[in-house]
Amino acid sequence: MVRNCVHKAKVDFLINENTILETGKPADYSFKKTTELQAMGVEAARGIRIGSVPERGSTKKKLLTRSLWLNNNKLKNIQNLDAIVESVLEVPAQLSWLDFSFNYIKDIDESILKYTNLKIVYFHGNCISKFSEVIKLRKLKHLKTVTFHGNPISNVPLYRVSIMWMLPQISNLDFTPIIKNEKLTPPPTETLKIIREFEAKEK
Repeated sequence: MVRNCVHKAKVDFLINENTILETGKPADYSFKKTTELQAMGVEAARGIRIGSVPERGSTKKKLLTRSLWLNNNKLKNIQNLDAIVESVLEVPAQLSWLDFSFNYIKDIDESILKYTNLKIVYFHGNCISKFSEVIKLRKLKHLKTVTFHGNPISNVPLYRVSIMWMLPQISNLDFTPIIKNEKLTPPPTETLKIIREFEAKEK
């Protein structure tokens, strides 16, 4: 009987921890003047913008959240993304929201593809100028929301249509839903070329 009680207590605890992970506040590492991604301590997370920092897990004592904010820093790339994700999140594989907005990022490193559960990625207010960087996100099958406004590519004619074709899995671009009529718009020739080159490399 005692064993059953102990087992039940462990199950209840795990269910509670999973619930916290689902609803946990973001791990906020914004406005830190960070120039490159590296392992950080959970103590460095900010609680000012959201009222508090996420709770910690029982196993690794790291943050119980699926969201990581790295906006308003001085990042030029996202290399070594896994270093910070693994160092601060209790369950890194569950990462679903990344905010890289308002940095100086030019390239999208493929380390982001390790986090296959990503649904939201913000890149607005950066320095991305090539669609060949954007199409890398095509591999993130669960991705639903992305932002690229405020990057040089957002000034390219038919920018929105191009992103929509390169990332067919998304339903929201730059905080605006992709409507049915937009999906009927044919892709620009240059966009088709980039997609075909990408698909050829994947074969």
